[in-house]
Amino acid sequence: MEVQRTEDLDREAAPLREQLVATLESAGVLTDPAWREAFRRVPRHVFVPAYYDPSGLRICPEEPRLRRTWLVGVHSDEALVTQRTSGEPTSSSSQPSLMATMLHELRVADGQQVLEIGAGTGYNAALLAHRLGDDAVTSIDLAPGLTAAARAHLAAAGHAPCVITGDGADGWAERAPYDRIIATCRIDAVPTAWLRQLTEDGIILAPLGHGLVRLHRTGEAQAGGPFLGTAYFMPLRTETSGRGRAVPVDADPAEARTTRLSATDSADDGFRFLVSIIEPDLEWSRDLSAGRERCGVRVRAADGSTARLDRENRVAEAGPRRVWARLEEAHQVYEAAGRPGPERFGLSVDGDRQRVWLDSPDGPSWPLPRSQGRPEEATSPP
Repeated sequence: MEVQRTEDLDREAAPLREQLVATLESAGVLTDPAWREAFRRVPRHVFVPAYYDPSGLRICPEEPRLRRTWLVGVHSDEALVTQRTSGEPTSSSSQPSLMATMLHELRVADGQQVLEIGAGTGYNAALLAHRLGDDAVTSIDLAPGLTAAARAHLAAAGHAPCVITGDGADGWAERAPYDRIIATCRIDAVPTAWLRQLTEDGIILAPLGHGLVRLHRTGEAQAGGPFLGTAYFMPLRTETSGRGRAVPVDADPAEARTTRLSATDSADDGFRFLVSIIEPDLEWSRDLSAGRERCGVRVRAADGSTARLDRENRVAEAGPRRVWARLEEAHQVYEAAGRPGPERFGLSVDGDRQRVWLDSPDGPSWPLPRSQGRPEEATSPP
C-alpha cells in the first residue's frame, strides 16, 4: 500500500514539477541546462512532506482535504516553513527561484567539492548532488532532528551526500578544502573557519543581512566581492545562538532631540538593506495612536540600545550606544550616494576585520558588528 501511494504521488507530482521548471525558466533564473535538469529530476515533494501556511496550519498529504493543496504548494515558487519551534519558524525550504539563482551564482564545475551550511530539508543538497555527484557534497546543520530527516529525504530521492550534525559556523574541516561554500541561512559576518577551509581560488556565497554576497578568496583569511541583490533567510543557528541578549533600556521622551531621519526615510527598502548589515537583528516597532495611525517608531539593538522617534521627528536614545545616531550617519551617506541598491555594495574580509563598502573598497564603509564585538564608526573615502 505504501509503495502504491508513493508511486501515485510521484505520478501526480511529475507534471507539477515540470510546471515549476517552466516557471523558473520564464523568470530567467534557470538558464543553465545542468541546473534545469536537476530541478526537473529532483522531487521536491519528497523533501517537504509537510509545511505550514501563513496562519500556522500544517499542510500535509495525510489529511485528504489538504492533499492537493500540499502538492500544489510544494511545487509553487514559494518558500515553505517546514518546522516551527514554540510557534516560531525554525526551518524552511527556500523559494525555488532564489535557490536557482544562488546555484547559478555559485559557479560550480565538475570535480569540485561543495560545503553547504544549513542542510534544512536536504532539497538543496540533492540539487547539488545531482549536478556534482554525492561524493562532492557535504551539508551541515545544528539540529540532529533536521539532519536525520534530511538524510532520510535524500535517501528516498536516491542520493547520499555527506550530511553532518554540527555548528555550521565551524564548517567541517574533515572534508576540506572546498572549492565552494554556500550558506542557505543568514549570517552577520563571515566565519573565519570557512575561509580556512576554502581552496586558494574558492568562492563563498552567502546571505549577509538582507543581501546575497559572493566572495572570492584572496588570501589565507582574506576574501572580497560584491552583493548580488536582496535575499531573505532565517539566521544561522549556532551553539551560542540566543544567549546573553541584553535587557533594553527605555528611552526617556524628555531627552528627545530633533532628527533629520524620519520614520518614512527609515522604512526605505534600500536603506533597510544597509541597516540589516551594519545593525543586524535590529528590532523595529511602531507606536500607534488611538485611531491606529502611526505616530512613532521604536528600535532596539541586541546590546540593549534603544531609540524612540515621535511624530514630530524627535528621537530619544538610551543604552550603551546611540543607535539612532548610527542610523543617521548611515542614511546621510545613503542619501548622498543617490539611494543605492544592494548591487553597489560589496564586502572585504581580512580575518576578523570585515567591512561592507559602497561602490569600491576605498569608498564609504562600515564594519560588521558581529566580526569585531561592537560597532565602530563608519569611514568615508579620503
